[in-house]
Parts: sequence; C-alpha cells; structure tokens
Amino acid sequence: MQDDLVALSPFENHRRQLMASAMAAALVPWAQPAHAASAELEGVELEETITAYGQKLVLNGAAVRKRGYFKADVTALYLPEKRTTPDAIFKLNGIRRIQLNLLREFTSSTISRIFIADFKQNSTDAEFKQLINEISQVGAAYSAVKRVSKGDVVNLDWLPGKGWMCAINGKQLMIDPGVAGGSSSHAINNELAYQIYLRMYIGPAAPEELRNGLLGLTRLPRSTGGGRDSKDKDGDA
Repeated sequence: MQDDLVALSPFENHRRQLMASAMAAALVPWAQPAHAASAELEGVELEETITAYGQKLVLNGAAVRKRGYFKADVTALYLPEKRTTPDAIFKLNGIRRIQLNLLREFTSSTISRIFIADFKQNSTDAEFKQLINEISQVGAAYSAVKRVSKGDVVNLDWLPGKGWMCAINGKQLMIDPGVAGGSSSHAINNELAYQIYLRMYIGPAAPEELRNGLLGLTRLPRSTGGGRDSKDKDGDA
C-alpha cells in the first residue's frame, strides 16, 4: 500500500502551508495591533478619534500655535469627517472642536486680551459690533478661570442646537448670567461667533503653518504610544 501512495509535489506542499497559515490568522485576530498610531507634537499625544457629546470625531489636523517667539499650545481640530479647505469646514454640519493643549501658563487677563485682539482681526467692523455681547460673555467666562497652566487641555466646541461651549480639563465654563442680560448657561448660541473663532485658526489671517496643519495639509509625526478611541469627560454634558 505504501508503495502505491504518490508523494506530494513541492507545489502541493506549499499550497497546504499557505492554507494552514491563513486559517491560523483567521483564528487569532487579536494578533493584529490593538490600536492605530496617534499623532504627537511637542510631547502631546493626539488621539486619531474621540467621542464628544456621543458623536465620533476624527483628527483633521494639528499644529503648534506660537505667540511671538514662544510656543503657546498644540492646537488640534476635530470634525465629524475630514475636510481640507476652510470653506468646507465652515459649512460642515455637526460638532466641531478646537482643542488647545497648553505648553505654557497664561493668566485670565492675557487670555482675554489675546482673544479680543484675534477676534477683532478676524471679523469685520460690522461683525464685531454685532457680536459685542457675545465677546463680553467670553471675556467674563475667561475671567472666572484666573489662569491656565502647562498641560491643561481646553476644548472649544460648536454643538448644534446648543451653541459655543468651552471646557477646561473636562470642566465646562459657565457664561456669566450678569453679562448682556443673559441667563446662566454653558453655551453661547451664536454660530457666527464660533465661525469667526474658527477663522482665527484656519482663516486668511491665521499663520500659514497653523492653518495648513489644522487643514491636514502637513504630515504629523506619529506616536507609537497606542492612541485609541476615547470618550471625553465632558462629552455628554
């Protein structure tokens, strides 16, 4: 009987080995990398995806924002889906997030002064006058913070149906009810105000390096630290 068996050809052996390898790979999917690589700038690891207010957002781009000679923060832009032009981002429906990962300390007075100067630079005279109440509300909210420090994370979000919201290290800021006759709230429900805020980062007056980074036109250094889909502490507020 043994003499009647035909030995397997080298081709048949190779085919069977490939089939066995494919079956083994199918049975152990956990052998693949558990998490996609995240981006990293100035030692700040940026998640490729996050969950905010119950919605998944993707990292559109990031860059280091500077003030004079100093690096102020690592700015990241998160969107429901990636966009590469300012106009497409302005028209995008859904949540939009500017995340500031601070690289140095700022006092509330410095934050307010920088915000007002940048807001005025990126708005027309008519827009600035139209939004004077909202500008005052933002200034009052910043004043309540006193200061922010290196390592703090500031999220400035547009949430449809609610408005412009700000959270520092997961704690949302309250809008001063005494400003502009408003009532106590976490949000400023004025999309034009947030659109102008976005212009500060991706508009024509924004530094080219910052704008290109947030538009995803600049390749980001990758981190091997294992970025993962995360849910923010303020995500469902």
